[in-house]
Amino acid sequence: MTEALFPTRWKHDKPPSLEKFVDTFHDDYACAEYLSNKRWPGGFVCPHCGSRKAWRLETRPWLWQCGGGEKDPGCRKQTSVIAGTVMQGTHLPLRKWFLAAYLMATHSNGISALQLQTKIDVTYKTAWLLLHKLRRAMVNPNRAPLEGNVDVDETAIPYRRDGDELKKGGGSSTANQIWVAGAVETIGRFGVGRIRLARIANRSADSIVPFVVANTAPGTHLRTDELASYNKVPDRPLTKVNLKRSPLPAHIVFKWIHVLFANLKRWALGTYHGFREKHIDAYLNEFVFRWNRRRSFGSTMDRMFGIGQRLAPITYRDIVGDTKRWKQDHIEEILKMCHPNKRQIVRDLVAYYRVSRVEIMDNLVWWVDRLYEEDPAAYRSFQWEFDGVPEFADRRIYKRRKSGRPVLTPRRPGEVKMTGRRYRKPDPLLPRMLPPSPVSRGSVAIAAE
Repeated sequence: MTEALFPTRWKHDKPPSLEKFVDTFHDDYACAEYLSNKRWPGGFVCPHCGSRKAWRLETRPWLWQCGGGEKDPGCRKQTSVIAGTVMQGTHLPLRKWFLAAYLMATHSNGISALQLQTKIDVTYKTAWLLLHKLRRAMVNPNRAPLEGNVDVDETAIPYRRDGDELKKGGGSSTANQIWVAGAVETIGRFGVGRIRLARIANRSADSIVPFVVANTAPGTHLRTDELASYNKVPDRPLTKVNLKRSPLPAHIVFKWIHVLFANLKRWALGTYHGFREKHIDAYLNEFVFRWNRRRSFGSTMDRMFGIGQRLAPITYRDIVGDTKRWKQDHIEEILKMCHPNKRQIVRDLVAYYRVSRVEIMDNLVWWVDRLYEEDPAAYRSFQWEFDGVPEFADRRIYKRRKSGRPVLTPRRPGEVKMTGRRYRKPDPLLPRMLPPSPVSRGSVAIAAE
């Protein structure tokens, strides 16, 4: 067990401390400057005309405006440093994206949306969507397949659907199974390399063979158990181990594949309290990403932001799917959330609005307000009663407003423009008893006010 085979986690790429990270990326200008240096290491180049003459907008540091060049002297197109990344079209400050990526990269077991919600001061829905966008950027479609010696196996991960009843007499819940196939590169006797995980329908050859072919290179030496489905894998030498006749247990013969599955199940229960069938592919990709980049931080941050790859913008609807079909299939469950006197109104509204109880209440209030304006007599006959309905007790009716992109505040007295960052405040450690000098007023050296 040498240090070469078992290096420390951050031996080659140690992440900065949280204090240093927050100090480095303290505002949107510092974050935009980091993205600009990563995207254009030799300086800004206009993607439309190829000109290097450009300037950064003072109030929106993530935007560059071209000054024109030989190809198009009148080019004044604006280019965003977050275009083509997971942050494209976001309404959050860039510093919150950077802090979320830092927490996600440095937490060994990951971070849930409920934890991230309090860390960066956003709503749960925003934190959940932010994490899913970061997970999407973790997958490189052009990643190299596994090579050399690879152990392949499959496992069943139990999960519980929403609404499943617990077994009588205690014990675990009704177990549904998700089949997951895994592959691990083995290096020598003790070393381990990259991994791959994917959900499969079952243990048949129709499910296992496409997984092996897609994640291993031709000529890779495979080692599996005696499952007959692996016999149909083409162009890859195969070694089968009969675990029933082996003097060693399975977790010794296939050490790393069992370590992989054990860590996956503990990670799922400890961080996310179990998988759900709908988004299991995103969580498997996150686990693979963490394993393969467990000793690098800088490349992890760049990959999560999508730097170096062009990503199409993704929305909440793209992740959760079409909610209109779900509402039509679950109309009776939605109506149970409403008072019996209001179910017909909700039945008419649910085809046009979301399923959230708060939003249904908002829509009902809007409908009643319009009824009051158009027909006061009908409004007086309308019974607005919610007595005995615990779902709506102490429910606050509100409407959410989508805030626009934040902009940097104008320069305040005493702040001076600097190169490398937008503004720097006067040093608070300077002696304040010194009288202001007319020569140095407004300079960086002395800021008496």
